[in-house]
Amino acid sequence: TYAANQFITDSAASGTSLASGVKTNVGMIGMTPDQRKVKTLAEIAKEKGMKVGIISSVSIDHATPASFYAHVPSRSHYYDIAVALAESDFDFFGGGGIKDPKDKKKKSKNPKGDALELAKKNGYQVVQSKAELMNLKPGGGKILAWNTWLQDSKAMPYAMDTRPEDITLAEFTAKAIGVLNNPKGFFLMVEGGKIDWACHANDGTAAIHDTFAFDDAVKEAVKFARSYPKETLIVV
Repeated sequence: TYAANQFITDSAASGTSLASGVKTNVGMIGMTPDQRKVKTLAEIAKEKGMKVGIISSVSIDHATPASFYAHVPSRSHYYDIAVALAESDFDFFGGGGIKDPKDKKKKSKNPKGDALELAKKNGYQVVQSKAELMNLKPGGGKILAWNTWLQDSKAMPYAMDTRPEDITLAEFTAKAIGVLNNPKGFFLMVEGGKIDWACHANDGTAAIHDTFAFDDAVKEAVKFARSYPKETLIVV
């Protein structure tokens, strides 16, 4: 699991490796060490006519989800990542929110205005409540959905803090499968990102609860696979 430039990797380099099969430097997303863009599994699926979804319990512009749709030299370029999301044409984004949609940190060399407005202009319906999410039907267009309450850094709340009105990772996963399923197939990446955050915080209880929440999301994928056993691959 080493990165191209050091023995200990990070989420950007390892996410890029998972998404594209290419080793890169720590902090880089969707690029080789010399900053050439690499095609991701999700982008290849989209080119083949499949539908594509990306879900994470942390912000949707964080390193791991971004590794499947963005190409930036640094994982901290949150605005450029948000623009990449808006321009991706992927069908479903769910979980946490967007950290810097207006480029407040002034890190972009090519600002294009409010990234959230750009997403709406490009046909994304923004969904911010459990009721709205549950009412979504297949064929309803591109979706950008996040939980109403985003606890910290635009992430979903820890599983142990979740209220009845909050959307769980499993519910996001089940809904994404429902709207993405089509005769040409789909690709869905789901990250239980707050397991990692809990471990960084040395919070064993939170880590365990979020691992169970991730397991519930995997169960939704397995439930789908039982209906299409010869056509479905699940990698955990």
